[in-house]
Amino acid sequence: MLLLDANVCIDVLRGRSDVVARLAAHGPAGLFLCSMVKAELAYGARLASDPIRAGDLVDTFCAPFASLPFDDTCIDAYARLRADLRTSGATIGANDLVIAATAIAHGLGLVSDDRAAFARVPGLTVTSWRDG
Repeated sequence: MLLLDANVCIDVLRGRSDVVARLAAHGPAGLFLCSMVKAELAYGARLASDPIRAGDLVDTFCAPFASLPFDDTCIDAYARLRADLRTSGATIGANDLVIAATAIAHGLGLVSDDRAAFARVPGLTVTSWRDG
C-alpha cells in the first residue's frame, strides 16, 4: 500500500511514460492520495494557462484513489517526526512533512521522486517510479 506524492501525479498528468506504465501496472487498488498532495495539485492547476481544464484533469486523475485527510490520526506522527527532524538538523519542507506524517500514520510507503528529502524521514519507505 502506497501513498503517491504530487510529483508522481504530475508525471502521470504530463504523460511521463515510465511513471504512467508503473501506475497502470499497479492499478488504483492499494494506492492513496492525501489532502496535502491534492492541495498541491489543485494549486498547480490554478496556475495553469487554462485553470478550468487543468482542474478537471486533476479531478479526473484523483477520482479512482482513496484520499486520506490530515486529521487526528496523523497528529502524533507529525509531532514526533517534526521534533526528530528538527533535533537532528535534517528538516524537510512543511508540505513534505505533512505528506510523510500521513504516510507513517497510515502505515504506507511513499512513491516520490524527491527521495533526497524523504530519505531523512526515519521509518518511511520511499520508492521512485522514474526510470533512471
